[in-house]
Amino acid sequence: MSSRTSSVLVGLVLAALLAGLPAHASAEPVAPPLISDDATVGELNDQLDAATKRALELEREIESITSDLTALEARVAVTAERIRAQRTAVEAAQAELAVARALYEERLVATYKTGPVSPIALLLSADTVAELFARASLLSRIAEEDSRVVADLNLALAEARYQASVLDDLRAQDIELRRLQTERLEASTKALAEQEALVERLTEEARAALLAARKLDAETRQRWRDSSVPGDSIDRAEATVLPYTDRVYLCSAYMPRTYQTTNTSFTAVCSWYGNEFHGRTTASGQIFNENDFTCASRTLPFGTILALTRAERRIIVVVNDRGPFIAGRDLDLSKAAARALGFSGVEPVHAEIVLPSGS
Repeated sequence: MSSRTSSVLVGLVLAALLAGLPAHASAEPVAPPLISDDATVGELNDQLDAATKRALELEREIESITSDLTALEARVAVTAERIRAQRTAVEAAQAELAVARALYEERLVATYKTGPVSPIALLLSADTVAELFARASLLSRIAEEDSRVVADLNLALAEARYQASVLDDLRAQDIELRRLQTERLEASTKALAEQEALVERLTEEARAALLAARKLDAETRQRWRDSSVPGDSIDRAEATVLPYTDRVYLCSAYMPRTYQTTNTSFTAVCSWYGNEFHGRTTASGQIFNENDFTCASRTLPFGTILALTRAERRIIVVVNDRGPFIAGRDLDLSKAAARALGFSGVEPVHAEIVLPSGS
């Protein structure tokens, strides 16, 4: 391959990659566009020599791993914070249980000291009607007190067990997240070692292409960061997904209002995240805003736009993060997105990949 041909192909590859950069931040929030077409980049890479092609493939793989590690780092940090808070909750529940158990034991001791007394015999031994009613009232209060003590003990025991189970779940999540971290770090080390060995065999043009790709990755992350949407309140607007003109979707007001279906849809098990993640950097580089309509996916490219439907509720979200990292879940929605769909736990949602109309 001639130097001129190689330079032209490198230029085409970089042009294709540049197509996926989100716009710079402006006075008004702007919608991040879809990323570049990987198929186009793949076709161009087919024309490059094998070593150059593999080096660029490894660069994309390393970038993907870096995105995963960014998301995992945030989740490990938040899980650690939750574990610390949950330990406090467990200690408080155990303290309440200790108090309830002490009262229960105290009540048992008092009953034992009183000795076996037949309520019927106590009532029949009354000398007057007034004494009968007084003894009946006393027995009723004793029974109520015993019931309350037992109920309080059972409630405290149930609460302590629940708080302990939450702590166990968080610890299990922490172990899995750290396992994934180690796995991705090992994959990154392996990919970097392979790429380093390849670099020694690359031509000057190929090395320039690799350095340009790395620079582009850094610029992409920065421009995603620059496109972050601040604010505690984000305006909403109504959007349409063609050809479903009879369906109204809610979207962030800075997003396009008309979309075209790609006829690619699936059922996604969705959870949500917010609060502790608000203001942290997402895997794309954008700052997470729990009030925006965004989501995290393990596989969908950053900038993918999804039309989500749950019952009669419909919204438009953009993929800007990696996750969820819990088995059986497909998407992690922002707090605002989950609230707009009307759920607060884990729910199945119909998802459809859409493109802004005219794309």
